[in-house]
Amino acid sequence: MRKMTALGFAICGTLLLVLLFVAGRMLYINLYSQSYADIAGTGTPTTLSVAENDTALSPVTDPGQISDFTALLSSYTYKQYPHFVKPGSERLTANRITVTFENGNSIGVNADGYVFVNGELRDIEGSRGQEFYHKLYVLVYPNAV
Repeated sequence: MRKMTALGFAICGTLLLVLLFVAGRMLYINLYSQSYADIAGTGTPTTLSVAENDTALSPVTDPGQISDFTALLSSYTYKQYPHFVKPGSERLTANRITVTFENGNSIGVNADGYVFVNGELRDIEGSRGQEFYHKLYVLVYPNAV
């Protein structure tokens, strides 16, 4: 009888720890988010570095283009990736466009719609990553339309 009671307490304790972990992770995912100002810093940037995959493109210095990039990037709220299991590396290596700010922080999105903040997998409100990629692609390559 003592062995069964001890086993029951061990199982209940383990399940409680797992439940606390899952609840903590879900709270973290739902409450922690970064705004554009948290990532890019305050003030208007004078130069944006844009890269496609690992290839650096010409820096953006035109104030009109910078305001277009700023308007697009600031229209999203960046939050933690909402799933426990992250996608495989083959899904994360699709064509990626990354915008790097003067403070060294970056926002990137790949063709599959996965969003990266400072190289770490993130998500955006509404999970509209592919829409975000297409809008960013049009800003980087305006003649592609």
